[in-house]
Amino acid sequence: MNNPLLKLTERYKKGNKPTFNFAPFLPITLMKEKRLEFNNILQRAADMTQASLLNFDLGFESITLPFDLNVEAEAIGAEVRYYEGYDDVPVYPTIVNKWVSSAQDIVIPEKIAEAGRVPVIVRCIKNVKENASHIGAVGMFIPGPFTLAGQIMDMDELFVMTMKQPDIAEGIFAKLAEFIIELRDIYVDAGADFIDIEDGGATSISPSLFDTLLLPYLKKIFKHKVVPHTISLTGKADRFMELLMECNPDGIGVDQESDIDQIRAVVPDQLPIFAVCGDYAMLAKATPEEVIKTVQDMLDKGVTSVLPPSDIYPPARIENIKAFIKAVKAYRPKTTHKNGAENKKN
Repeated sequence: MNNPLLKLTERYKKGNKPTFNFAPFLPITLMKEKRLEFNNILQRAADMTQASLLNFDLGFESITLPFDLNVEAEAIGAEVRYYEGYDDVPVYPTIVNKWVSSAQDIVIPEKIAEAGRVPVIVRCIKNVKENASHIGAVGMFIPGPFTLAGQIMDMDELFVMTMKQPDIAEGIFAKLAEFIIELRDIYVDAGADFIDIEDGGATSISPSLFDTLLLPYLKKIFKHKVVPHTISLTGKADRFMELLMECNPDGIGVDQESDIDQIRAVVPDQLPIFAVCGDYAMLAKATPEEVIKTVQDMLDKGVTSVLPPSDIYPPARIENIKAFIKAVKAYRPKTTHKNGAENKKN
């Protein structure tokens, strides 16, 4: 299988498994040591670049931008509210206005590259590529049509709309897919090495609705790929795997709620699976030994690469992040001997 993502992981691979991270990851402890303010790394290219490069410092072989889920909504008119940390705990920004009820409410800017924080993201991509392209890859995390719709309209209204007014929902997805494609092209032109379309919100609808209302527009996004494209779902993604395969992705991302064995039964061995490894408190509260064991167990299931839990609170301990990366690089797959015994390859 001539998979461009496999070539990309091979290009940067230093160990037996790549330490590719396909989701934004913020090492809060290191950020504090560098005196990087949380809100600044979301809004200023220089600070965002510094925070991004911390991933390479830790040993990851990729970074993924942006760090919050509101960039796309902001670019088409949403107002973003930022918060100061509570008791020194970073708080992600939120969307103030949810104004969309139909596709007519969505106005795509004539110059997307100049809208909202898009110029900041583009500048950060170029900064990283100029200074650290020899270290690893730069990827972009873009919400899919369903998830982006949930950022600009009431989620309950959207959910009901998919069942009672599917034609209106389909119009919204079509308009947002058009925007996503244009934004994706801007990021690729800036130097992005891969694109991850994250449409986790779509697991809240049935596979049949996913198939008829959303899949055509996901397939449109994936139709013309200059760089590798992955697609990620959150929650119980198992029942959507056959549909995702129709997008012809270069990789699939899932989180802790998915059954890897069931997914691997559907997804060909040649197609990379990127799976979140461990619960959200693992890197903060587990011991390094427990982290290593969790990573080994997940890799034994046949995933291509494990992703660290990405929540910023509780903040991850640096020794646990390093244990996570060390476990990936030191991993050796099991081999089964004729007598059924399992050993690790030397």
